[in-house]
Amino acid sequence: MPKYVVISNHPPESCPSANKVLKAKNESLEKDLGPFLKKFKVTPDAIFHLDPGHKVLWLLTAPNAEAVRDLIYASGLAQWNDFEFYMTSSMDEVTSWVEHLKPVW
Repeated sequence: MPKYVVISNHPPESCPSANKVLKAKNESLEKDLGPFLKKFKVTPDAIFHLDPGHKVLWLLTAPNAEAVRDLIYASGLAQWNDFEFYMTSSMDEVTSWVEHLKPVW
């Protein structure tokens, strides 16, 4: 199944440590996120907070990119976070693609 990298971030005023509404939402996030992960068949392989910033790195396995996107919207995470979203490839795949390219310089 494909792997995806997602980086979420928010401004300091939207940080759960500074905003009481988002603090409550964040505290229930683990419980609330579970049904959405199941619904969209997304498995978190790792989730890391990027200290000291307001960023989280998500390593996800999902059936397709749309499942990750739909998870982000359905869970409400997009209401208080921006997202960078990346598909991934193995280094072997990338190497095989690049081998057939003619150098530009």
